[in-house]
Amino acid sequence: MFKKWKALNLFTKIMIFFGLGILVGLVMGPEAKMFNFLGTILIKLLSMVVAPLVLSLLICAAADVGEYKTLGKIGLKTFVIFMFTTAFAAAIGLLLANLFAVGKGVTLNLEVAAAEVKEAPAFIDTVIGMLPSNIFTSLSEGNLLQIIVFALLFGYALTKIGERGDAVLSFFRGASDVMKEIVNIVLEFTPYGVFGLMANVVGNNGLSILLPYGKIILAMYIGAILHLVIIQAILMVGVGAKRSPIEFLNTMKEALLFVFATCSSVATIPITLKCVKNFGVSDKVANFVVPFGAVVNMDGTAIFQAIAAIFAAQIYGIDLTLSQQVVIVLTAVLASVGTAGVPGSGLIMLTIVLTSVGLPLEAVGLLAGIDRILNMARVLPNIAGDAATSILVAKTEGELGKSLANAA
Repeated sequence: MFKKWKALNLFTKIMIFFGLGILVGLVMGPEAKMFNFLGTILIKLLSMVVAPLVLSLLICAAADVGEYKTLGKIGLKTFVIFMFTTAFAAAIGLLLANLFAVGKGVTLNLEVAAAEVKEAPAFIDTVIGMLPSNIFTSLSEGNLLQIIVFALLFGYALTKIGERGDAVLSFFRGASDVMKEIVNIVLEFTPYGVFGLMANVVGNNGLSILLPYGKIILAMYIGAILHLVIIQAILMVGVGAKRSPIEFLNTMKEALLFVFATCSSVATIPITLKCVKNFGVSDKVANFVVPFGAVVNMDGTAIFQAIAAIFAAQIYGIDLTLSQQVVIVLTAVLASVGTAGVPGSGLIMLTIVLTSVGLPLEAVGLLAGIDRILNMARVLPNIAGDAATSILVAKTEGELGKSLANAA
């Protein structure tokens, strides 16, 4: 029996415990929270390895590129793709929210406390915030954007000192290999962690909570799937990179299932990296695009913010003009860039979008109860977008080889 279990691939194991978690949650109800510690352990283990993994991978990637014009070109392509796809995502969210009339006919207690107003940071503050004053603080806090900036500068400096930097570069290559091995060890615990997370979510929320919010949940899940399949798989991978969208979805299935259960783009970085490299993306491109995307590329969050804004307007009986809806798209793009890849952060950043068109911030409180359910959908396009962008950039740079499946 044990040998048969060991022979199963990771995706099958996760699916088995994913289903068991849902079943246990339905049967045990709130008591299922006793299993949540398994999920907490899993997320902590993966979060533990993310910062040193990203640091070592990016230092090696920057040193391997050597020429910073090339790295700058890769970075610019990546950022432009992120912005365009996030705008498309917000537009899809608006379209579906209006189509489903997500807030009309919904009966809820509107007397909830208003959320604290969040202001969008000024551009210069964003730039300054990217610069680490202490890299060890950035590592301990898991500030990926600051880690990325430091790693790129460090890698570039290694190339400038020539042979004297070989020993240091060799150390970081070894460190990245060690981090990858730790990830492989941690992934063996993934099915049990997913079981704990799903049992807790289903046990705490049940099915009754879904009824008043049925339309907004449906719109969010349809929007996430449409964006993932049409924009990311078909257009970006199929048309742009001229590779099979089905192969892409099949390669990404472990990462998609994992992020669906954990709701953390950051914690999924190691698995996303593994998937895109299996697809044929070079280390040079994958090691830059995927960590960068986990910080600034939030397509699913943009879909959610657009849908939530229409929900807030309709439930409070406010009619939004076309120009106001365009403002929602633009604000959703900017707000999603600043959203950290951790559970629940999209709900916090929603206050920026609501404030931009004068909508009641009480709507944030109305959505808080089902945020976990909505978050499970919105993280799917987030990590799929990182993967699809890395594939598209690799194709344009001549860095896309055969996938492991095709090679086999």
